Amino acid sequence: MKRLLAALAAFAVPAILAAWLALAPLGGDYAGLDPLAERVIAFQGRNAAVFALLLAGMGLAVLAALAVRGKHAERLTYQPDLPPQEFGRRRSLRPLAEEEPPLDEDAPLPGLAEDIAAEPEPPAPEPVSPVPAPTPVVLVRKPRERRRDWFADRSWFGGLPRLGDQPWPRDAHGSPLPFAAQIDLAELAAARPDAPLPQAGSLAFFLGDGAVLHVADGQHDFSEPPTDLPPAYEEGGAALAARHTRLSRWFFPFWPVTPIAVDANEPLEDDALARQVGVATRDHPFYAAGVGAPVDVLWWHSVLHLTDQLHEALDDAPRLLALHRDELARQHAEKARLRTDSAAMPYALEDAHEIAEQMEAHYAVLQQQGAALPEMVAALDQFVAGRDPLARLSPDELAMVGDILAEIHERYGDLVAAHAPGTLAQLATISVRALVAGPPETLAAVPDAVLTRINREYRLPPVHQHCMLAAADDAVQLLQIGYDDMMEWSWPETGTWRFRISAPALAAGDWGAATLSFESD
Repeated sequence: MKRLLAALAAFAVPAILAAWLALAPLGGDYAGLDPLAERVIAFQGRNAAVFALLLAGMGLAVLAALAVRGKHAERLTYQPDLPPQEFGRRRSLRPLAEEEPPLDEDAPLPGLAEDIAAEPEPPAPEPVSPVPAPTPVVLVRKPRERRRDWFADRSWFGGLPRLGDQPWPRDAHGSPLPFAAQIDLAELAAARPDAPLPQAGSLAFFLGDGAVLHVADGQHDFSEPPTDLPPAYEEGGAALAARHTRLSRWFFPFWPVTPIAVDANEPLEDDALARQVGVATRDHPFYAAGVGAPVDVLWWHSVLHLTDQLHEALDDAPRLLALHRDELARQHAEKARLRTDSAAMPYALEDAHEIAEQMEAHYAVLQQQGAALPEMVAALDQFVAGRDPLARLSPDELAMVGDILAEIHERYGDLVAAHAPGTLAQLATISVRALVAGPPETLAAVPDAVLTRINREYRLPPVHQHCMLAAADDAVQLLQIGYDDMMEWSWPETGTWRFRISAPALAAGDWGAATLSFESD
């Protein structure tokens, strides 16, 4: 009732003013107000002024009602000032006598003292400890040092596994799985002693259909790879490539790692992670030269890579031409259909004809480039013949390769767009990644400044961290690996590969029950 009265009172004044404007001029006793009404009407219009006042009245009415309702709600949420164990205590109810003596406000209610005395005092609740979040272990790639044999390290990414007497795992079709990582369980236990994993031996992880092998403790040589092992990646290209090319590499770059436990309540990126692991984080891929910076070091490895890319473009030309030919045939069929379609939109046939002409012109360009590209490829083959991949180009040779790259994209751009790198910096980046993770002789070709920058800024991936034992619902997350250009793990940047195993399977040592999935944000 109070809310209704408040709303009516708030609405009354604007409603009276609206009625006055609607009826003006009033004359008589109210003639003195008529000039004011005329000015308001002249300024805003009679109907608009009346509507504005009524709208304002409704708004004031709603606010007034809410204000009164708010006070009532506050009273409803009042709680007696009692300790938690007293408030809401269950009490027995007894029927009242037919005649009850007057109540003494200072005396306890009848029967209440007996009820309270009869009930034992409940024990004080024990403090509830928060359930600790699982402590993840981040796998940080070690710095590359010139005078250290890091192929003897016990935990690593890429390269070859050490499986002992166990066979290399295969998928359901009999194809060997690509090797991703092997983590020493003693090193993992040193980082996180409460890890729910064995503390001896190691775990080897394979991609594809996914496999996890437990390797017993001991000295094991690197396993011999199967002769039918599929490529792990294409240099400078896709990971887990479906077919073999000149750029195929059978093993991901070898890179030892250090397990470091981190606070589960801190984010696995930015400054919080950098403080815990002592390594800089990054949000961008590795690049051999800054944006716009000139490339002053290039290896013959880079030119050999460019030559291989042009061979791939030349081999792919028939497929590309066939695709454009099929698209052109479909466009001509669409033109033929439109000629006989009386319900076609106006100008549809004209538009289809223009599109067909553009496609024919593009197809003709591709044919010309496909006919001329073999000559360029033959010239590059001769240019790189007998060159040492680890040798640096002279300044004159570097300038010549820059001209060659520009000519390739100018004369054959449509045909090589999906293959050849666009800049010298991209070529240099591909070579640095290959050289820095290789044996000592390839590392020796990397300039000190470049190696220092990699060790300082590029030991973590740019998006999702490589980690173990992170939260995984009702399973144990054995390993997560994200996009990492230094590892040639060039799957989508927003996704991660995740190996999981159920708690019962882990307790039983049933590693064959582990699963692998690729999950995107």
